[in-house]
Amino acid sequence: MQRVVLLLLLLAVALPSRAQSGNEGSIEGTVSDPSGAVIPGATLTARNVNTSATFTTPTDDSGLFRFLVLPLGTYEISVERPGFATLTHNGVVVTVGARINLPLTLQLATRAESVVVSGETPLIESTRSQVSSTFDAHLVASLPVNGRNFLDFVLLTRGVTRNPLFGGFSIGGQNGMNSVLLDGADNNNTFFGVSSLGFGFNLYQVSQEAVHEFQVNTNSYSAELGRAGAGVVNVVTKSGTNDFHGVLFWYFRDRGLNATEFINKITGEPKDPFHAHQFGGALGGPLKKNRLFFFASYDGQRRKQQNLVFLNLPSGFRLSSDPTVAAFQQQALDYLAPRAASWVRTFDPDVVLAKVDWQVTSVHWLSGRWNRHRFFGANQEVRAAAPQNSVEHTGDSENKSDTLVISLTSRLSPL
Repeated sequence: MQRVVLLLLLLAVALPSRAQSGNEGSIEGTVSDPSGAVIPGATLTARNVNTSATFTTPTDDSGLFRFLVLPLGTYEISVERPGFATLTHNGVVVTVGARINLPLTLQLATRAESVVVSGETPLIESTRSQVSSTFDAHLVASLPVNGRNFLDFVLLTRGVTRNPLFGGFSIGGQNGMNSVLLDGADNNNTFFGVSSLGFGFNLYQVSQEAVHEFQVNTNSYSAELGRAGAGVVNVVTKSGTNDFHGVLFWYFRDRGLNATEFINKITGEPKDPFHAHQFGGALGGPLKKNRLFFFASYDGQRRKQQNLVFLNLPSGFRLSSDPTVAAFQQQALDYLAPRAASWVRTFDPDVVLAKVDWQVTSVHWLSGRWNRHRFFGANQEVRAAAPQNSVEHTGDSENKSDTLVISLTSRLSPL
């Protein structure tokens, strides 16, 4: 099977009446003085502490401000207004799809002075009603998962179960009918109705090492996510920062850690052969400090697993005494006996991701991502001993997928 997915261009323009596209977050709130009166005309600056990307916005006549579209990360928010001490609020963490309500208070100043506040991001988002769970970078990197398919973590969300039909996930009891967004772009397999990230088929286009964080929306999510009858999984990949960061990994597993299969026990066979290698790495950093960043990752697997086949004849089986019936039985045995031999299946995927982020100006952010996925699985490796064909068993599998996403986020007006 061969599938090529090509998404040429995704243009996301942030207008005053538009919410974020799903792969970013927003911060909004009010600026007031110690008496509670609102302060119009204050200038707010949000600076990403990892990339030094800055975004500015003023307060309106009601003292309201909005940073409508912010890339994920930790921000330092500063507020300035003549006659008031400059306020700096540190440690505001913007997660995927977050809508943070941040009230700020400026102190009167008789001389040049500033106030620095270190506080945690508000836990309650009072402006949203959606039911969702967010898996941040720490959870994605730390939680153990067999095969390192990060979408298995979706099953940790309340109300999500394994789909018995395709092996994917069921949200709210609905089979399929889910949507997966990757960096704000649709990433669904329209044929199977599941994510083309491959959840349920143990294929994936994005390595766990390349995932920054993701969010599982199970109910009451906004229309901007939409196109789903059940839930929406919103995934954001990693980006480079002003510092170089990299990782290498290799995992190995063989049959020594496996239990003896039930069929092997009743037939007196030893453990099935099994070897699994998973390896790769990731690297991110600046191409130009504070402006241009890159991130790249590779993930490969090489796995061999025996597919056990045996001819299960009744104990004491003998050919019929009827010559006609015996002839048919013998013909069936002659056909089945050569095919009653086990064969080895292979699972050899290679996943590559390359991403570039560029802050063109303070109001324009350009991002481009390319994924390359190649999978080959041999199901007839021992052809001489097990002459199965594609009618009796699945034949060799091949999957090729390339995805290109380019997004431009622009702020055309302050609010």
